[in-house]
Amino acid sequence: MRGRIDAEAVAARMGLEVRSWPLRVLREFQLDGTVVVAERLTPEWRRWVIAHAIGHRLLHPGNHRWLRTHTDLTVGYEREAEDFAQALLVDEAEARDEGLVHSWELAEHFGVPDELVKQSHNM
Repeated sequence: MRGRIDAEAVAARMGLEVRSWPLRVLREFQLDGTVVVAERLTPEWRRWVIAHAIGHRLLHPGNHRWLRTHTDLTVGYEREAEDFAQALLVDEAEARDEGLVHSWELAEHFGVPDELVKQSHNM
């Protein structure tokens, strides 16, 4: 896949509904097949958190509330969901082919938050 991936379309193909809500603290959460996304997010952040939620759905099915209460697995799960979002939304081969080397170039080309590109590429 080349260019910007439509995270909402991917979610829809998986049977997930995406809804905006006036969340003040959280960026997103999932409830019964619905990904609830904070209205305050930029389009770049919205795409990222939807991709992040898809990562959780595919990689970590089950009762997340129980896991958060009774284990310390959530830190690793969050990292895996972030890595999934990165892999879904940022095509490394395309970035090389296009000569994109700076985090802001990757962010602009793929429509993702610059600070997350910096974080994932240790820039």
